[in-house]
Amino acid sequence: MRILFAGTPDIAVPTLRALAGQFEVGAVLTNPDKKGSRGKALLPSAVKEEALALGLTVLQPENLRTEGRELVASYGCDTLVCFAYGKIFGPRFLSLFSGERLNIHPSMLPLLRGPSPIQGSILNQYETTGISIQRLAHEMDSGDLLVSEAFSLQGDETTQSLTDIVKEKAAPLAVQAMKSVADGSALFVPQRGKPTYTTLITREMARIDWNLPAKTLHALVRTMYPWPKAYTTFDGETLSITSVFGLLKDAGSDPVPLGIAAGTVVSKEKGKGIAIATGAGLLWVDRLQLEKRKEMDWVSFLPGNRTFLGTKLG
Repeated sequence: MRILFAGTPDIAVPTLRALAGQFEVGAVLTNPDKKGSRGKALLPSAVKEEALALGLTVLQPENLRTEGRELVASYGCDTLVCFAYGKIFGPRFLSLFSGERLNIHPSMLPLLRGPSPIQGSILNQYETTGISIQRLAHEMDSGDLLVSEAFSLQGDETTQSLTDIVKEKAAPLAVQAMKSVADGSALFVPQRGKPTYTTLITREMARIDWNLPAKTLHALVRTMYPWPKAYTTFDGETLSITSVFGLLKDAGSDPVPLGIAAGTVVSKEKGKGIAIATGAGLLWVDRLQLEKRKEMDWVSFLPGNRTFLGTKLG
């Protein structure tokens, strides 16, 4: 078994490292280097950096059309393992592999198929999520399941922190899956239940509607961190809400005072932050970021923005 590992972001790094430690990884497929924030030096993907550190061959075709497929084929890999590569594999590409073609997906399939399952689990206020390793199929994320692992959510996860959790849990699960493939004990089962789907996250999705319940907004803020960050407006400027206090189950438990409009900054409280009125309950905010300024905690934010308390956001 000679593996082609396909992946790009940091979430895939521990899995690559774990697989390379126990199996033959013939090459690593990752996206081309991208321009840095100032548009000068090209920045390699996290997977490329790890692959080079491990002494593995890195392939970075612009696309997977004829030349890209020929490049991949030249390395003689019979097995494909994909984790957040970033491009869709067509039937001609998949036909390059005589062995298994596996994809690691951070949800309990068939739930949250598509490009943003980590964000979807937070936004949909799930109490559990998981990781699935499936056989790649022509229809997105529809392939039979080899192994999956569920775990509980506490209700304070952000996209960043949940990505870190998945990153560490996926590596041993991938090794387990590949051992079963190698020894011939792999058993695939069809996905069961009604599929749900996610879409790409956009900046417009991060706009805060203060008429929504505090629970919904608690989930939204955590979903949109670290990108694109949930945002509203304050005094004509964009204001990002980057962190909320407490767990999802407690969000909105403090009632909005009578006569206070949604979006109004109501009060502050040590240990909780700034209370903002929503369509159902108060949302306690503890980190904020004004446009073109640094993110800061609420205690540091208020002295420089003395009109904030009592104002109506958005």
